[in-house]
Amino acid sequence: MLTARTEREAYVEAASARRGEAHVCRGCGAPVIFKSGQTRIAHFAHRPDAACAFGARMSLAHLTAQQRIAAALRARGLAVALEAPLTDDSGDRRIDVLTWRPERPETRVAIEVQASNLTAGMIEARTASYQAMGVAPLWLRLLDFGLFPAVQTLPFRGTVWVERYRARAWERWAHDQLGGRLWFMDSGTGLVWRGTFVGSHRFRERAAVRTDSGETPGRGADWTEARQWVDLELDGPFRLEDLKLGRGGTPYRFSWFAPPGEEQRQPPFAPDLRVLFQPASRGASRDLQVRVEGDWITAAADGVRGDWRTVRTVRRQVLRATTRG
Repeated sequence: MLTARTEREAYVEAASARRGEAHVCRGCGAPVIFKSGQTRIAHFAHRPDAACAFGARMSLAHLTAQQRIAAALRARGLAVALEAPLTDDSGDRRIDVLTWRPERPETRVAIEVQASNLTAGMIEARTASYQAMGVAPLWLRLLDFGLFPAVQTLPFRGTVWVERYRARAWERWAHDQLGGRLWFMDSGTGLVWRGTFVGSHRFRERAAVRTDSGETPGRGADWTEARQWVDLELDGPFRLEDLKLGRGGTPYRFSWFAPPGEEQRQPPFAPDLRVLFQPASRGASRDLQVRVEGDWITAAADGVRGDWRTVRTVRRQVLRATTRG
């Protein structure tokens, strides 16, 4: 836990807690232990035999992400509450980071750092409960980008390209609800990325091609959709301190990050990638295209530099567009 309370204060963050003072859980009221050291961030912990849901164990990466987000929002002048309690028909839980403009407390945004798995039904229910209270949720996928087995770049877009990403059910739901965007945080660097899912396909060769007369003149192949994964375009990295919060109204009532220089547009966003299939002698050819300055061009892929997780890919200039949409 990152927060607790004392006899004098109802809300104390571990980052500013004082040793020697008695702290208790904000949920169950039981005593908690203040921990702070060289290898772990400051936090509070229940005793081993405690069974309090408010004190459910969080990973170091999760707690660190919460603190990074809170620090960045406060640097922009926003009010922040960590582990804000929420009670509704589905029970008691806490919001990782609740933020709002001090002069407009009704503009509340709930930033949920999600590393564990959720069903689509669970995230839909949680989102509905936030929206019913006028809170716009921002679902942030926490992931160690060092686990990607193979990474490329799309040089005409200046973005990173990951094939066969196994998106979880809640990620697909949140991505589609926001019109084709999902924000990620690299747990290793603390930097954030804007992700776009593109339908993934596999090239499957058929043993033979049969005609109405039963003949088998030759072999063939088809592109088929791969439902177990998606292809992922990542735009970034961005520092949390450089991002603004966008907050959509009806019918969306979601929140999202807005990179520097971009308009804080409400979803849906215009897609910048598409997949076209053209007839070919061996089934259909798959053509991934990206939109650059209003033109659709065939996407080229390059290797990545060793510092791709911290340094933005240089965007290659397009001399002429090959295909217009």
